[in-house]
Amino acid sequence: MLELYLISSPYVFLGVNGKRERNPLSFVGVPFDSTNSFRSGSRFAPIRIRLASHSLETYSFRNGLALEENPPVDEGDVAVVHGSAEATLKNISVVAEELFNTRKAVFVGGDHIITYGIVEGLFNALRKSPCVLVFDAHLDFRPDYLGFKYSHACTTRRVSEVVGTKNIMVLGFRAVDARELKEAREAGLNIVNSYELHKMTLREVVSKVREFLSTCDYTYVSLDMDVIDPAYAPGVSTPEPEGLQPTLVIDLLTNIIDEKTSGLDLVEVNPLVDSGDITSFLAAKILIEVFTRLLSIIRARDSR
Repeated sequence: MLELYLISSPYVFLGVNGKRERNPLSFVGVPFDSTNSFRSGSRFAPIRIRLASHSLETYSFRNGLALEENPPVDEGDVAVVHGSAEATLKNISVVAEELFNTRKAVFVGGDHIITYGIVEGLFNALRKSPCVLVFDAHLDFRPDYLGFKYSHACTTRRVSEVVGTKNIMVLGFRAVDARELKEAREAGLNIVNSYELHKMTLREVVSKVREFLSTCDYTYVSLDMDVIDPAYAPGVSTPEPEGLQPTLVIDLLTNIIDEKTSGLDLVEVNPLVDSGDITSFLAAKILIEVFTRLLSIIRARDSR
């Protein structure tokens, strides 16, 4: 059924497509940005990140692997319906459900609302609520934005309707509406803002996140690139000062991703407002670290 909802890309991640029988990891593009509330352009991110990855070395010092030796399978792009978040989310959910039945998958957006469709598909595949860890400059807990409930400003709220508020943790946020923050706290959302993170050691943050994730049978990670300070990632749709450093984000990801991690998404890169593609290169680097981490976990499991 996947061929009905996926469009092949003329370019693939790393420039070399993996063999399905050798690598249980998939790369999926989602070129959709119809709900962006500030500046559109993240629909061009999947192709730009693929192109950026072609010039990067793939050896990970953190994981001791070269991804080029066993690259992920690039599934192509989800067939999006520009102007209709509802129809696009349905397509994303179908693709996610089929992939998560047999593989781990990394989705590359596109605006952040795609996470809702992915998590819905993940839930349909595994039939248990995952813990969802979100890295984001924004809380995205509005019930609607300008009367539209599928805005990227409502992502966390929509996801909470699938997995439950207490199964979500948001890290690194620093842009929030006062009412939104009040409602998130009252609902029991697990939150750590960027100011708190900057005062914590890596070990402290990892310990806090692992304690949260320990309550669920499997986990999902959503990385909005605007969680990173715009000094390092200027090419995002809604930049916000006082963000996290890239090394901290990558270290957190590689310490948190484990056997229970079913997948991840990376969203909100906007090539139209980037400077020299540095945000796309950073996104590609993060994905290399994520894929090598997942691959190292799979190899360790299979060797037991």
